Amino acid sequence: MIKHFLIISFILIKSTYAESYVRAGGSLIWDSKNQNYTASENVEFSNDKFIAYSDKMIAEYIEENNKEVFTKVELFDKVKIEFKDEIFLGDYAVYTRKDNIIKLVGNVTIQSPTRVLSGHELIADIDNNKRILNSANDESLVEALLDNNANN
Repeated sequence: MIKHFLIISFILIKSTYAESYVRAGGSLIWDSKNQNYTASENVEFSNDKFIAYSDKMIAEYIEENNKEVFTKVELFDKVKIEFKDEIFLGDYAVYTRKDNIIKLVGNVTIQSPTRVLSGHELIADIDNNKRILNSANDESLVEALLDNNANN
């Protein structure tokens, strides 16, 4: 059985019709049969809601109206997600388009203009502008550092 995939280095996948793109500083493997991309080194994923960076990414897509629509994006190692005026950091993240939720796990930090929050797991509901930050277990903590000049 022949597998269909393409390996390209230093690439940007972006269409004028696409809502999102993937960039990779190392390699980008396109598997058309399984409809996914695997990217490594200085990876960047962007859609109309956020921009994400990591060392490795696996992005699944479907084809709608002759364009690729990313449905699930997994980010590995040194994850950084920029969403509005917030920055999410963690070890691993997964974004699902269906429910528009980002879940980060491991050494999670949320940075905003007035506070820094840290914990083990973050669930960010983009559509409803909600964040749930959890500790790893009963013995660990969720921490918050607030700016003294905050108006909140």
